[in-house]
Amino acid sequence: MVEALKEIKSLLSSSNTLPVLFVGSGLSQRYLGSPTWAGLLEYAATLVHRSLSYYEGLAADGPSNLRLPRIASRIAEDFYREWFDDPEYVASRDKYEKLVRNTGDPLKIELAQYLQGLSITNDETIAEEMEKLSAVRTHAVITTNYDSILEDALPDLELYVGQQSVLFSATQAVGEIYKIHGSAGDPTSMVLTDEDYKEYWARNPYLIAKVLTLFVEHPVIFLGYSLTDSHIQKLLGNLVECLTEEQLDTLNRRLIFVNRPKIDRAEGLRDSTITVEEHSFRVQELIIEDYGSLYDVLAELPQHFPVRLLRQLSESVYQLAYSSEPTGRVYVLPFEEAREDEVEVVVGVGTMERLGLKGYSAFTRTEFFLDMLVGATDHNVPNMMNELLPSVFRVAKFAPIWYPLFLAERAGDTVDLSALPRRARALLEGETALTPYPGRRPPEWDQLRFSELLASYPDLATNLGVGCRYELEDVLVLREYLRPELVGKTTIQTPLAKLCSRFDLLAFGHGFDGDRRELHRELGFKCA
Repeated sequence: MVEALKEIKSLLSSSNTLPVLFVGSGLSQRYLGSPTWAGLLEYAATLVHRSLSYYEGLAADGPSNLRLPRIASRIAEDFYREWFDDPEYVASRDKYEKLVRNTGDPLKIELAQYLQGLSITNDETIAEEMEKLSAVRTHAVITTNYDSILEDALPDLELYVGQQSVLFSATQAVGEIYKIHGSAGDPTSMVLTDEDYKEYWARNPYLIAKVLTLFVEHPVIFLGYSLTDSHIQKLLGNLVECLTEEQLDTLNRRLIFVNRPKIDRAEGLRDSTITVEEHSFRVQELIIEDYGSLYDVLAELPQHFPVRLLRQLSESVYQLAYSSEPTGRVYVLPFEEAREDEVEVVVGVGTMERLGLKGYSAFTRTEFFLDMLVGATDHNVPNMMNELLPSVFRVAKFAPIWYPLFLAERAGDTVDLSALPRRARALLEGETALTPYPGRRPPEWDQLRFSELLASYPDLATNLGVGCRYELEDVLVLREYLRPELVGKTTIQTPLAKLCSRFDLLAFGHGFDGDRRELHRELGFKCA
């Protein structure tokens, strides 16, 4: 076993980059005693007083790799009414009812609470392994697990939950944990049902684009997955479609699967293959009982800078594309204005417009909403319409639409509304309604102005704010309410995005009954 670990260390050290950890349910089963996916669904079936075999029969038709998601969908349908009617779940309803958007959410909420109730197995060996896990040196972590083992063990890594968070955040691809199947800490983000998986894979090409660099430029260590895992098979299948032959050859040498010994599988390092889409990946398979020994190897890998520092530096430099203002010890300025005695670090990229180097491919929906709130006018309208709108509406129902149309009109550009993204048209035409989600409704709430609603029912302001009354000063109050909810955020919840769309309609669409020019002056817009 010592020789096998030496080979792994040599392989990882020779790459000159830290490995990426791809973590599956096997790790949670070992450390938390959590059930397998089938075991989790067996528990879920008990919530509706059924056996798992009952649902296995109902979900027999269809692709075998989606059998468990189909079972989850069946259980979720049966549990939905029970969750809303049974007094046993009154505490859950009080806490989570406002989050429920579809039939799968109540089941996710209860499974999330079940998983959060699990604790680290009371075993000395496990405790030692967990301690060693916290010392590993890794470039980033990707996981399909719902639990919080990884973020608890590696608190210096920035956490991103769900595909939308990964795709539309200003991620730095270093020092980060990507929970691509959601998290028990955010139950509705969990990928569980058949519908969830269909949506997940429909968006997966864009996720691949985000993690592609990690796979090509770093060794990837798979923990808690088997070589035949259907998710890994499909993920690698998508990679095959994206990569060149040269990149695939590089990837062959960088995939390491870690598994535990069995009767017919002794400890050691051996060559294995995975055949996906007629391409055979030559992978290294490390068979090891004590993961702590592997963690020791990962803790000793050469590292020039802590990944937390690298991420902070990367994020700081990334932010230089947004501003020409001095911030702390980093001062963004043209070369000809640089004075060495005034700053400790100078990053020079020449003069540029605010969006010049960043471009719309890296512009998030949150940033778009923030520009809307201040009435920013320095957008390149054709690029905004052709690049940004399709990007944000590809995965979201609520994003600025009246604001970009206003900027286009202001610039004298003609916009073909029929060519807008389908979701943008649905928002414009009222097909996607700006109405509150189900939940508590105070008497005559829709007759309240937003400022009154915020003063009397602050906990309901985000949801009910889309349907209350607005006078000029209420629009100002709404802007001040929204801004701190957006600043510094990489992703936002749908109710908040819907309220931002209400501001969009008020400030730039047909939603304000007063003088729009006066409203813009009061908002301090340059376009007034």
